[in-house]
Amino acid sequence: MFPVDPITAASLLILAAGSNQHCQIPKPAEINVVPSSQQLVIDTSKTLAEMQQASIDTINPYGYNNVTHTNGYMEGGMAVKSKVDLDYKKAQRVNGYCIWYETVAINIEINPKIVIANEVAQDRCMYKAVLEHEMKHVNVERQIANEFAQTIGRKVFDGLKQRGFIAGPIPPESAQEIIKRMRKTVSQLVEFEYKKVSIERAERQQAVDNLEEYKSVSAKCPKYKPPKSAYGFR
Repeated sequence: MFPVDPITAASLLILAAGSNQHCQIPKPAEINVVPSSQQLVIDTSKTLAEMQQASIDTINPYGYNNVTHTNGYMEGGMAVKSKVDLDYKKAQRVNGYCIWYETVAINIEINPKIVIANEVAQDRCMYKAVLEHEMKHVNVERQIANEFAQTIGRKVFDGLKQRGFIAGPIPPESAQEIIKRMRKTVSQLVEFEYKKVSIERAERQQAVDNLEEYKSVSAKCPKYKPPKSAYGFR
């Protein structure tokens, strides 16, 4: 069993309050962030020849004079979804509505999958070496998800605080448009932060695939010789 960084089990709850002269928010809005992970899947059904056709996100660290092949890779990604619940009531003494955020739920889920060539899986030493390497990618994925869960709630809080957790009084003819905008603002804030973390994720995954790491994997199994199919030969 290889050590992994677990996804934070507890959700992050932030309470946000706000009011104005005509509209009072009944209770603070809840911003709830929940990270989770699907169970890790290890797939050894693909042949080495099939593996060479896969599109790999990280950049090969070897020089152009080296003929290389892919023994395994991690696939899957981080999905982020937001859900907004709003509530409203008629404003006091004016013709309009008070509209406020009741809850904002942000779900972060990763779905890690390790793919190792069937021929590699049949070699006990190389299978273990490749699996250990790919688990480093899984750990990075889990670390990123945990860190993102700790920051996205505060980012959304700050973004909504700037605009107000409650809107109003809103004229009846404008209420639906404001509701759409309030929902869209949350999704835009989440998407903006997700774009930033995606760049960091790519950089940290690339850091795992450095030349020293690749050489270390090969050095663990000096007797292993990949079949010609790994290089596209028959």
